[in-house]
Amino acid sequence: MKKHIFIPLVVAAAGIFGACSDELDLPVDGRIPYDVIWTDRNKTMGYLNRCYDFCPGAEINMNVFTDDVQSVDDYNASAGPTKWYAGTVSANDWKPGSGLDHVWANRFEGIRLCNVFLSEIPGATAYTKPGEKEGWIAQAKTIRALCYLDLIKRYGPVPLLTEPLPLDHPFSGDSRSPVWKIVQQIIKDTDEAFTAPGNDLTSTSNGFTWAITSQNAHIMHRALAYMIRSEAILYAVSPLYADEEGNPYTWEDAAKYTKEALDQCLAHDYSLYKRLPLDKTETQNEYSYLFLTEYDYNRTLDKETIYQQGTGRVSVWDKYGLPMNDRMTSAGFCPTQELIDCYESVVTDRNGVIQASYPVLDLENPYRDANHLRPNYNSDNLVYDENDPYADRDPRFYASIYYNGAVRHLDDPESKLVETFEGGNCEIKTSESQTNTRTGYYMRKYNRHTSSSESADEGYFRMFRLAELYLNYAEAANEAVGPNTSVGTGSAMTAVDAVNAVRARVGMPAVSAQDAKSFRYRIRNERRVEFAFEALRFYDVRRWKELDKTDRVVTGMRPVAQADNSYTYERYVVSQRNSYDDKFLRLPLPYNEVVKMYKHTGVDWQNPGWEGAE
Repeated sequence: MKKHIFIPLVVAAAGIFGACSDELDLPVDGRIPYDVIWTDRNKTMGYLNRCYDFCPGAEINMNVFTDDVQSVDDYNASAGPTKWYAGTVSANDWKPGSGLDHVWANRFEGIRLCNVFLSEIPGATAYTKPGEKEGWIAQAKTIRALCYLDLIKRYGPVPLLTEPLPLDHPFSGDSRSPVWKIVQQIIKDTDEAFTAPGNDLTSTSNGFTWAITSQNAHIMHRALAYMIRSEAILYAVSPLYADEEGNPYTWEDAAKYTKEALDQCLAHDYSLYKRLPLDKTETQNEYSYLFLTEYDYNRTLDKETIYQQGTGRVSVWDKYGLPMNDRMTSAGFCPTQELIDCYESVVTDRNGVIQASYPVLDLENPYRDANHLRPNYNSDNLVYDENDPYADRDPRFYASIYYNGAVRHLDDPESKLVETFEGGNCEIKTSESQTNTRTGYYMRKYNRHTSSSESADEGYFRMFRLAELYLNYAEAANEAVGPNTSVGTGSAMTAVDAVNAVRARVGMPAVSAQDAKSFRYRIRNERRVEFAFEALRFYDVRRWKELDKTDRVVTGMRPVAQADNSYTYERYVVSQRNSYDDKFLRLPLPYNEVVKMYKHTGVDWQNPGWEGAE
C-alpha cells in the first residue's frame, strides 16, 4: 500500500522554517505520498517543522503547584489548584489545569513524527546545501530528546520508542522503560546530534549550530542539546530514580555531563546577563532587567537565554497584578512566606555595596514547628529585624517580590507604596477575592513598573538559561566530590565556584563550604531564589524526594499598622496542604491510556497511588 500523509501534518506551524504550502502542489484529495516528501526540500522542511509543534513550552502557572506560591483561586472548591492543595485530584478526572494538563499524547505524537522523519531522511534527496541534511537529523534527535525529557519529568518511566510503529505493531509487548534508559537515549540522541557540522558561532543555516538568528527563531541548537542532557542526567541520579534496577549512572557521571555542558556554552559566547538600561529607573538590577528584556536570538545583548518557546511574555499587570493596578483582573498567585524566608540578609557599605550576607533561617531545619510559625533563625544573622523584615535583603528579593512598603514606580519612589495591611491599597484578603493577596505578597518578577492596560509592556519568561547550568553543575559536583573539588576536564570550576558565579551577578558575596551536606542545602536554597517563578521548583522537590517536607503547609505575613505609622508583622497559616505524599512525586498517566494498555499488555501502567486499570 502506498503511504500518504494528510497535508496538515506537513505544513502546520510554519513559523520555524517559513510557510511552504504554496510549494506542495497537492493532489485533489489533499494528500501526498511519503516518497514525494523526501524528494522536495520544502516538503521535507515542512515535515520537520511539524515535529516542532509538539515541543514543550514555558509554563509559568506550574508555580501554583509548589510551596513558593498560593493561588488566588483557592476559594473555588472546583478549581484545579484547590483540588491539588486538598489532595483530591483524580487520575480518572484529571483537570488541575495551569501547567499540569496532560502532555502524554502530545509528546508521543512529537516523538512519532521524529521517528518517521529519522527513518526516512537517510534516503532523502531534498537537501540542497552542504550540512543541511545532517542538521535536520540533529534537530529531529534534539526534539525527540526534549520531548522525552518532559515526559520523564512528569511521569517517570515511559515507553521508549525510537522507530516508527508499523500498522500491525503488537502492543502486547510494550512496557515502560526506567528513567535511566530514557536518559541513556537522550544522551545518545544528543551525542549523535553533535556530530553534525556547524560547531562554530557563524553558521546559521546549515548543520547544527551555536548561532541563532531571528530568521530561525526557536530552532534546535547545540546549547539547547547540552541543556537537555544536563537536566536529564540529574533525573537519573537524583534520589527519586537513583535506585532504579540496572541504573549505571552516578553523581560523578552527572558532574561530568553538566560540567561539559557548562564549559561548552561558556566557550561559545554564553554568559550571565549583566546589562543595565541607560535609564536606571527602569529596573532595580541586572537580574531584574534580564526578565524585562526580550529574548535576543542573535545573542548580541542577551547571552544567557538558551531557549524560549514562543514569546514567553507574561501579563503581570493584569493576570498577576496588584489591586492598585487599573483594570487588573487577578493577582494570579501569591508568593509564600517560605519563599521570602529564603532571601538572605545583607550588610552593605556606605556606597550600597554588599559586604556580607547571611541566611535568615537555618537552611537545613528552617522551622521549629509543623505550621512554620516559629522560624528557626540563623544564629549568625544579626541583621534581620522581625519588625523590619524587608530591609537589607538579597537584590533578587526586590526584583521578584512586591511586599508591604515596596516602591511601585521606580521613577517616582515617593508615590503610593504597596500596602498589604488591613485597609491598604493591596490589602490581604483570605476570602473570595481574585484580586488580593492571600499571603501578604505579590509577584514582581517580569513586571515593568510602567506597564498598564494602556501600555502592556511586560517581561519575558525563560525556559532554559545559563544560570541553570551553573547550578546543575554545582549540585552534581557537590554530591560527587564535595564542594571544593572540580570534576572532569576543562575549567577547574568547583561547586562553590559555580554557586558564586551566579551570586556575583547581583553583587551577592561569595560563599564557602566545608562539607557536601551543608552545602547541599545552600545549593538548593540558591536554586529556589535564582529560579523563583520559573517552574523549576515543582520538579526539583520531586527528584530530591523532599515533597513531604516542603508541601505540607504554606504561610503568609500580615502587617499590623501601629499608631506611630510603623508595623509589626505576624506569620499566619495560609494553606494546610494534602498533596505531599509519595503519589504526588509523579503525575498520573492519562486514565484512558492506562485502561487501553492494560487491555493490550495485562499490566497496570499507572503510577503508584493513582487510580489504575484493575
